[in-house]
Amino acid sequence: MRVQIAGISVDENTQLTKPPTFEKKVEIIGGSLASGQYGTYETISSWAFLFGAGLGNVEFGITAYPGICLVDQQCYGGYSRGMTWYWHRAPDPGSRSHSMYNREDFEKWDVEAEQPADLVIMQLGGNDHRHPNEIPGPDFYHAYVELIEDIHRTWPHAIILIMSQWGPWKKEGTQYVPRTVYEQETKRVHDHFKDKGFVYYFPTEGILQHNDLNPKDHPTDVGHVKLASHLLQWTKLILRWNLEPTGEVQHGTLYWNDQQEY
Repeated sequence: MRVQIAGISVDENTQLTKPPTFEKKVEIIGGSLASGQYGTYETISSWAFLFGAGLGNVEFGITAYPGICLVDQQCYGGYSRGMTWYWHRAPDPGSRSHSMYNREDFEKWDVEAEQPADLVIMQLGGNDHRHPNEIPGPDFYHAYVELIEDIHRTWPHAIILIMSQWGPWKKEGTQYVPRTVYEQETKRVHDHFKDKGFVYYFPTEGILQHNDLNPKDHPTDVGHVKLASHLLQWTKLILRWNLEPTGEVQHGTLYWNDQQEY
């Protein structure tokens, strides 16, 4: 799809400016954890947004839908297809889009028309794993390989980072421990591409405590900050990217106490 504009009217003594072109671009693909569901400001409270903004001089996009499955089949939340299909579609796959389109008429999105991504971060699996989907491990593995190959064909120079995804936490003695979903399958995906050198694995174990998650196993605002901070350091240390800003704080919030004798 292309848009042609015949003319633009602006106020007196104003002018149009062109958005800056950034040298690097990041694409983040995921479900509700990446989209910031249940965060104070939802997406702009998410680790995905904090990570992209925290890099500084970088273009970034977030393709994340709460309830989405990786595997291309009917999924939790009423989605008729999976991320392997929706990644090439323009509309949001939520209920309002479904009232406008049927499952085969979603407008295609030309991902090759965009600035190519230099880094793609993926965190998927929570919705595939949960009831009533309970997608078998081999199906999840093959779908992950399919999506990564699709992304690599589209952006052949991009580094792809796949994150592990936690499931419900359980109490063991006096501690709460996370249960990682599709852990072996996700590691197998990494092993499948390991010799090609463009796929990395990012384990999330040890970053969050149980009080960094809300009752629905989604990060709190503090949990999102922790995840973003660890990802920023991974990008700095492994990819050797310089972090441009002097420090990233959650947007629109006073993330500190500045009241004397509070």
